[in-house]
Amino acid sequence: MMKTNRTVIVQCRLSSTRLPGKALKDLCGKTVLARVLETMHKVKADYYFVATDDASYEQLLPVCKEYDFECFAGPLDDVLARFTQLLDTIKTKTVIRATADNPFLFYEAAEESAVLFEEKNQKGHCDYLTYSGLPHGSGVEVFSAESLKKAAEETSDSYDHEHVGPALYNHKDKYVCEFVPAPRRFDFPELRTTIDTYSDYLRAVSIMKYMQLKGYDSPFTTEEIIEACRSNNVKYPVVLVPSVVKGHGTGHLRRCLTAAKEGGFFVYIPEDKTLTETDQIIKEYISEGLSKNQIINTIPDESYLPAIITDTFELTENQLAELSKNRNLISIDEGSRYTDYCDYLLDIIPSYKNFRQSNKTEPGFITMPENIRSETNGEKKIEKVLICLGGEDPANLTIPAATAIVKKFPQAKITAIISNEQSPYIDYAGGQNVEFIKPLPGLREKLYEYDLVVTHYGLTAFEAVYAGCGVILLPTTKLHKKLAEKYNFAYVGDKSISDSSLQTALDSENLYAKNIFTSGAGGEKKSLGEFLRVLSAGKRMCCPVCGRMPSQPDEVISRNETRTYRRCASCGMIYMAFTTIEDKKYQKEYFFEDYKKQYGKTYEEDFETIKSQGMRRAGIIKSLCGKPEAGTEKNLLDIGCAYGPFLSAASDLNFNAFGTDIADDAVAYVQNKLKLPAVCSAFPEIDTAEEFGIAQFDIVTMWYVIEHFKDLGSVLRKVSSLVKKGGMFAFSTPSGEGISAVSDKDYFYQISPTDHYTIWEPSRADSILQQFGFKVERIVSTGHHPERFPYIKKTGAKPGSLRWNLIEAKSHAKRLGDTVEIYCKKL
Repeated sequence: MMKTNRTVIVQCRLSSTRLPGKALKDLCGKTVLARVLETMHKVKADYYFVATDDASYEQLLPVCKEYDFECFAGPLDDVLARFTQLLDTIKTKTVIRATADNPFLFYEAAEESAVLFEEKNQKGHCDYLTYSGLPHGSGVEVFSAESLKKAAEETSDSYDHEHVGPALYNHKDKYVCEFVPAPRRFDFPELRTTIDTYSDYLRAVSIMKYMQLKGYDSPFTTEEIIEACRSNNVKYPVVLVPSVVKGHGTGHLRRCLTAAKEGGFFVYIPEDKTLTETDQIIKEYISEGLSKNQIINTIPDESYLPAIITDTFELTENQLAELSKNRNLISIDEGSRYTDYCDYLLDIIPSYKNFRQSNKTEPGFITMPENIRSETNGEKKIEKVLICLGGEDPANLTIPAATAIVKKFPQAKITAIISNEQSPYIDYAGGQNVEFIKPLPGLREKLYEYDLVVTHYGLTAFEAVYAGCGVILLPTTKLHKKLAEKYNFAYVGDKSISDSSLQTALDSENLYAKNIFTSGAGGEKKSLGEFLRVLSAGKRMCCPVCGRMPSQPDEVISRNETRTYRRCASCGMIYMAFTTIEDKKYQKEYFFEDYKKQYGKTYEEDFETIKSQGMRRAGIIKSLCGKPEAGTEKNLLDIGCAYGPFLSAASDLNFNAFGTDIADDAVAYVQNKLKLPAVCSAFPEIDTAEEFGIAQFDIVTMWYVIEHFKDLGSVLRKVSSLVKKGGMFAFSTPSGEGISAVSDKDYFYQISPTDHYTIWEPSRADSILQQFGFKVERIVSTGHHPERFPYIKKTGAKPGSLRWNLIEAKSHAKRLGDTVEIYCKKL
């Protein structure tokens, strides 16, 4: 191989205070150091060294040998001396320095920067060079061996000696040092790939899991690393928090481990777990492909904020408060009274609706068994019975159930799953046909072997029904009893499991409850891991008016599949607090395709109709403003002017109208076709003095715009600064007190456009607006729809009928229109 006069040196120690021993931590099959070394071997050099300290040497040596690196030991704290001592043992010109905590180095950038360094020394002189702009953790330093030795002799600065490069680039009066902007291929300064903390390590695991998912082989190319860092797997990490508490059963843990295997998520298992089966179950899943790196015992700190997804049966208020700090909190089948802490509630096992509202109920996420009992005609015999009450049987019903079943079916073979398989229980149960066993791995695929499964409301009940077994539920709690009844299961109504109550369950038409899969409790099989990945990218938002997260969660007003709405405890505004929907772009397709989908015609086709409403609104403003002084016109700014129907109306009524919008095609239409002044600018960033030569206006308007702002407080402060004292601010918006919201609240929020971040209630408007110096002068209820009143739906009354007219009059009188216009004056 041609001599290069280069040496690659990887700096490494095991005494890191933030993450001790990180170089030897496993990173999905190889140590962190191993991944660094195999990457740096892609860079051409004569020598490859790991420069470490004496205490770390013996532990690092095997890895160095495996990856064909020499290992050199020098001072621990004087890293500069460590490097110069190493360089004294070889003859080399160029040193390429990497560190052992950077497993995702851009080896292409390292090679290119080394070549550039050499070219600069052929044409002139350069002592030190590095590319700037790479992800933090993907770059290297290139410097002259002789220059570094000389610098080491000249500096006594402790910082220079604790590091390497500063001995050169902190003394630019003596050394030529270049920080070269990285070529576009490598320029991603916003990304982070280093491992400095535990959270960094988890990020690195996520990157590696993505690489494995895609089938990429190491060492990885720049493009593969960038792709991984930008993937949702890395941008939106997930930590699953299952219940590993004695008494809660093993189902929560198994469900989380299954989702983690599907989605590459982390699973938090605390050191103080009390569920005795935990370690064995985890070992089972690792043997099936789960990475041991995905099991963690510490929740990441705030430098790496994953979505926390709990599956814990019932959390305390303190637990929920801690888990929700600065993170999305998603909870599965959560039974706590404090679910207002949760951004999103997913029920997989259908809940009792009166208990609390969830965002989504989806039994399709239950992994149903593949082994199904064959259909038989005629009488179904009960010869094999399984009693399964969560492994731990927290309600102590296994023995009473076994006793009752033995009495009812003395010839049947009864298997009871219980944590303590001690034979004395058999005598108590009343016969030798009862077998007590420990919880079974893979029970789901063994259910079909049993004629009857006795369990409680939960995963096993649904799985057993699907497998074709007879299923009887026991009343482990009052809620479980209600749920069994609601979802059409055969169930025993008393905890004593009397002969009569058991016979009632056996005689029930719901003993073989296949109908639960057509009554809203079952559905198409879906991937829980894929769905949780979507939820992990969801956005949590604070009150748009107040602009801060409350110390206690705001009251949840409504939940639906993609959003959660809350009421701000401070100002009273209802706002979208969580959404899985991406932000909408207000370009041409919004005014044409999206508008047409909603209203049956494009915005431009609807221009005259919208303008007619504008004429009415402009007339109201004129009446509230009073007449302008002779020879003057009132200046009006319409924010979110779109294609300008209101600007046209205001101009017709002699207002001096100006417009602003973020859609450039809409602004071009106003300028070129309507011949009115308008600019393409975001609000509240616009500088009207610069754009129009007007610092304050007599009137500012927003028609169906105000609800689109996430940072409404800043918007209203800007509006206040733009309106003259005594001037008007007028806007329209959907009403949170209209008939649709009043008669069917949850449906109203479900169909509310996904880019409406606030829901205004007319009764609260004045108190909110007063914070910004406005007083409401007039409220006009609009959008009246008698057909949306329950009475009209029930009676089928037609337009023009007496009933219809009475309801329409009531709608106007009680301001039950689904939209509202609010006109207020600047104090």
